[in-house]
Amino acid sequence: MTDSLCGAFYRENALCSTARRAGDPACHRSARRPTLRFHARGRQDAVVMSVYECINIKGENMSRVALLKCEEYHSLVIKEKMIEALDLLGLDPGIFAGKRVVIKPNLLSATAPEKGVVTHPEFFRAALRMVRDHGGAPILCESPGFQPLAKVMKKAGYDRIAEEEGCEVADPKATRILFYDGPCRFKRFEISSAVFDADLILNLPKFKTHGLTYITGAVKNLFGLIYGLNKSQWHLKARSKEEFSEFLLDYYSALLHGFEKRKVFIHLMDAVVGMEGEGPGVAGRPRKIGALVAGESAVSVDAVATSVAGLRLKEALTVTLGEKRGLGAGSPDRIDLRGAGLDAFKIRGYVPSKASGRSPVSAWPLNTKRFKELLVEKPVPSKERCTLCYQCKAICPGKAIGESKGNSGVPAYDYEKCIRCYCCMEICPEAAVGLKRGKLQWIMDWWSK
Repeated sequence: MTDSLCGAFYRENALCSTARRAGDPACHRSARRPTLRFHARGRQDAVVMSVYECINIKGENMSRVALLKCEEYHSLVIKEKMIEALDLLGLDPGIFAGKRVVIKPNLLSATAPEKGVVTHPEFFRAALRMVRDHGGAPILCESPGFQPLAKVMKKAGYDRIAEEEGCEVADPKATRILFYDGPCRFKRFEISSAVFDADLILNLPKFKTHGLTYITGAVKNLFGLIYGLNKSQWHLKARSKEEFSEFLLDYYSALLHGFEKRKVFIHLMDAVVGMEGEGPGVAGRPRKIGALVAGESAVSVDAVATSVAGLRLKEALTVTLGEKRGLGAGSPDRIDLRGAGLDAFKIRGYVPSKASGRSPVSAWPLNTKRFKELLVEKPVPSKERCTLCYQCKAICPGKAIGESKGNSGVPAYDYEKCIRCYCCMEICPEAAVGLKRGKLQWIMDWWSK
């Protein structure tokens, strides 16, 4: 899909809450803004197929993804798998020669690799060596949500590798403004300066479940190029799951099309060991998958990884909505899948996060006080686990968390202010924040079946 065609189609046909105007009888009126209407989810498949028919995406023009078995964290083995994946994608490793290459792992927090929170350090080492061995100049670029990068790198084993391999580390505080005047709601993003100076971005996401976005993968990992605590403010601007997923896609579109000279993006996903349950932080559980997923479309890479894990694609909004924008194919039957097939992975019972917050029609006001209390899980701290470090208080975008009261032994939550972004749960180093179901949560469970 050409950029101009993608933009024109999106302006005329997008289903997101900020782009679709009244006029379609299949739309539902917004409770907050009567001039806006929203499509029920049942119409999505028909619209997706109309996109592919109108631009004639078939056969060789479909998104191409490489899927390989990868059972262990051995850097030499992983490097060979990465080179094999590039070959399957039709890419020569010589693409790195003479290029400044930003390597973007997932370094969410200061946790040991075996916790499954961060991209494994040996996965990073393999990518680093691949780039360097083929004439590229690698630079590690990451900005954790709360903790200093140096602390996170040390705990995750990255500092030693960066020193041993002679890898430059970008200053997370050095930022510039990326502006993209495309068919998006959000157009201005403060990101790492290193990205502006790079020729190629090598994205190394970790496949994990996520309380807000259902999964975190290639699309979500790029969010880490935004500086530290600035990330939490985006949760105030885009509060619901639908809005935040749309924001991530606006941001991804800006990265693809907003630079004067277009950057090359390659996504190599660490799905050797993923995370299930209450991810993406230490509250989740590591889960063996045994896969490496690679592609040039973050949306398609996430679609394949989600399918390998046996999770529900329709709940991964960055995939389903990303396909509507022409950012990649969102289902394996529309992806040119190379290497191992999905049937090579016998993953059963992969557990998603309990958090939901979705509705059949995106106009339901789930961020109002009444709906949140009835239909959306809320984060609840555990006195047995909490150490009162107050990292949750520092990162909370809605300023909904205060100091402990009386003998409670846990931070005080104001659930009227809480926007259900689950940043507190994500950042908690003790896995002390759990989820309490809404009083009518069974309705959401029934609808999602």
